[in-house]
Amino acid sequence: MRARAIAALFTAALITTPVLVAPAATADSKVKTLTFEVDYVSTQTDLTTLPGDVTYGWNHLVGPTRWGKKRAESVFLGSVDYINGSGGFGGFVTFIRSDGARLAVSVDGWATSPDTPGTANTHFNGAVRVIGGSGAYAGARGSGTMTGYRKADLGSPVQLTFTITVRR
Repeated sequence: MRARAIAALFTAALITTPVLVAPAATADSKVKTLTFEVDYVSTQTDLTTLPGDVTYGWNHLVGPTRWGKKRAESVFLGSVDYINGSGGFGGFVTFIRSDGARLAVSVDGWATSPDTPGTANTHFNGAVRVIGGSGAYAGARGSGTMTGYRKADLGSPVQLTFTITVRR
């Protein structure tokens, strides 16, 4: 029940939080919306579980994706702070295009699990902020969203979709 109350507060905060509008693009800048669909697998974790079904720690996830028409890889270095499988998470994600270009983002999100033991069938929502990039994305800025789910327990594969508007 506590997890649902916290999720409701988080959702209300997302709805009522003012949206910061980036300055208008100049003639020299390019604005593009990128979508990355990634099936992540965990390569390493350091998770601790305490009484009361409290779980916290970090997870190193990797997965293939597409960046436009090119192949790409994604690395997600994430942290979790869950009670009964729900709670806040965050981290850093790097998308690496096959030509070497990189786009780095930070994620601040919320995981919602059913009110059952464990962390299976968890849904994720988060805000994304572009940190920067390399190659054609050097100096990139922007923001977006991340959504997804995990069918099995914490540490199992995660399917995430990032929609990011990038100004470069």
